[in-house]
Amino acid sequence: MKIHIIIFCFLLLNRSLSFGQKSKNYLVSYADTSSGIKLIGYLAVNGDTAIKAKYQFSYTDTFYRMAIVLDSNNAWVGIDRNERTILRPFIFDNGPDYVEEGLFRIVQNNKIGFANLAGLIILKPQFDFATPFIHGLAEYYLGGKRKNEREDEYFHWVGSFENGFINRSGQRFKRIGEFKHNRRQAWTKESRRVLINNRGQIIYTFKK
Repeated sequence: MKIHIIIFCFLLLNRSLSFGQKSKNYLVSYADTSSGIKLIGYLAVNGDTAIKAKYQFSYTDTFYRMAIVLDSNNAWVGIDRNERTILRPFIFDNGPDYVEEGLFRIVQNNKIGFANLAGLIILKPQFDFATPFIHGLAEYYLGGKRKNEREDEYFHWVGSFENGFINRSGQRFKRIGEFKHNRRQAWTKESRRVLINNRGQIIYTFKK
């Protein structure tokens, strides 16, 4: 497995363990090889089978609100305790997206959005492409297409009709300054100059 897959699993497990400090209502993964193929399912804490072993792989050992699994169609999905698909992670480097600042990219109808590790959609899928969050902002693109630099996964997004930055509250910025001392200047879509912190929140609006 690639390093980022291990990181995703580690963060997802740690987040799940944090839920466990407040609640003991969780499931734990188990493997069943009776069919000759290793399949993953989930058990209740009393040992009863809650979800039959049917998934090819899972990144979630302790299942509270969401588990990331590889289903029978060879697709990565986020499922709830009723086995309903609640999201589809963006695939990067042959696995689910990196988790950055508690969020990862998801895909719906070829649009990209963001969800947290509890499976809650923080920004609905609406962008043709978006980068992971860093210092409270993600870069987004509307329109355009992928352009590969080489015959591998590394690429640029080109030809967009709108490009800017978004915070986790949905506020958009058309330009940002250099990040210094946990803050930076930014310009909103309405061309207002503001100061934002390391979570992408506006903390000061400059006078015109």
